[in-house]
Amino acid sequence: MEDLSSVVWRTKVVEAGHGKVKIQMRDGSISDWIGSSLCHRNIGVLIVTLGDLATEDTLLDPLAKSVLQFCRLLVPDDQVRAYKIRSVNELKAIWGKDHANYSHVIFVGHGSKRGLNFAIDGWATPEVLNEAFRKRGAAPKVFISLCCQTGFQAVGGVLSKMPICSQFIAPFHSVHGAIASQFAQTFLAFHLLQGETTGVAFNHARESTPGSTSFRLWRNGRLKAGPAV
Repeated sequence: MEDLSSVVWRTKVVEAGHGKVKIQMRDGSISDWIGSSLCHRNIGVLIVTLGDLATEDTLLDPLAKSVLQFCRLLVPDDQVRAYKIRSVNELKAIWGKDHANYSHVIFVGHGSKRGLNFAIDGWATPEVLNEAFRKRGAAPKVFISLCCQTGFQAVGGVLSKMPICSQFIAPFHSVHGAIASQFAQTFLAFHLLQGETTGVAFNHARESTPGSTSFRLWRNGRLKAGPAV
């Protein structure tokens, strides 16, 4: 399907087996068995920049734009959206309106062991963020934080327990903006372009991106991949 502009294509699963599916092709025929990791029930990428009024021009905006433009090469434009916000209330407003459209959420901003930094509200704790993301019946999503130190258990481990979070990926230490951008792009390439599971794509992204060894993968409060200390 070289004529398609994105790497994903919407169709129907007509038969399912253990770790494999058959899908309807564009001409109406049925495909051979393919790996179920190549299929996603819903694909959508939400990029949220947490503005700080200090480093936006030199760090946050270039980082967010680099990730956004890469995502536009992976999925159709109506399946990727980017916002810049400066308060938790803005996050709540966006989430209440758009959460159902997205399967992957990427945070660009500043983080610490305390949480995520907002220009207006200051440091938002995991408890505050959990309340902002609370949405009954919402489908779980993959969260990718490019904010420093949010891979600590006190942040990433706690947020990975949210019912709306299937996995939480974040750096354990401080991370340079260029490394954060490349890691996010590499992970998404392995995950969406190569059809790898979240865990396999995460490991390949850590191995392939210089300086990204501090990234961690949390699931339901447990560290599944990345450095233990």
